[in-house]
Amino acid sequence: MKINEAAKQLQTSAWTLRYYEQVGIMAPVTRISGMRDYTAADIAQIKDILDLRDCGVTIEEIKQLQAENSVTGQRQILTTQAAELRSQIDQLQDSLERLETKITRLPEQALQVSGEA
Repeated sequence: MKINEAAKQLQTSAWTLRYYEQVGIMAPVTRISGMRDYTAADIAQIKDILDLRDCGVTIEEIKQLQAENSVTGQRQILTTQAAELRSQIDQLQDSLERLETKITRLPEQALQVSGEA
């Protein structure tokens, strides 16, 4: 499968696919007549990378995951990212609750944005 077809199937850009190869988080793709030819295994690997990226895992962390030979080490990297996401969720939940409080108070008083107390 050519790069543009792969990008379309994966809902990403050809630039992203080239970048992943350039930074070494995926092996160089086989080329036919100078053009990348993505196999089903390449597509599966890219799906995994895109999934990790969607979860907030950085390129460097993906490299660490790939270099890590032990399941324990891989689990630790992913556990750290999960903890970071939980922290972000907590912060967003707090922000949402504060906004909802402001919304419920709107009919009672005007929203004070000027910073005056």
